[in-house]
Amino acid sequence: MKQGEATTEQMMFRCFPFALKGVAKDWLHYLPAGSVTNWTEMKKTFLEKYYPASRASYLKKQISNIEQEDMKSLYEYWES
Repeated sequence: MKQGEATTEQMMFRCFPFALKGVAKDWLHYLPAGSVTNWTEMKKTFLEKYYPASRASYLKKQISNIEQEDMKSLYEYWES
C-alpha cells in the first residue's frame, strides 16, 4: 500500500488483527462476515467485548481509591 492511499483509520482497521493473539484473535476470527466494516465499529465492538462499561467503572473506582502510604514511593506502592 502506498502512502496516501489509505486514511489512518483504514490502516488501523487493516492492521488490528495482527495486534491480537489468543482468545482475542479467535473472537475476531469468529465475528460474522461483514459485521464490522470500519475502525470505529471495530473499536466499539472490541471494547464492548473486552472492556464493558461495568469493568471500566470498576477500574475507575479502584484508581480513585488508591492511597499511597507515608514514606513509600509511587513505584514501591505500584509494585506492592
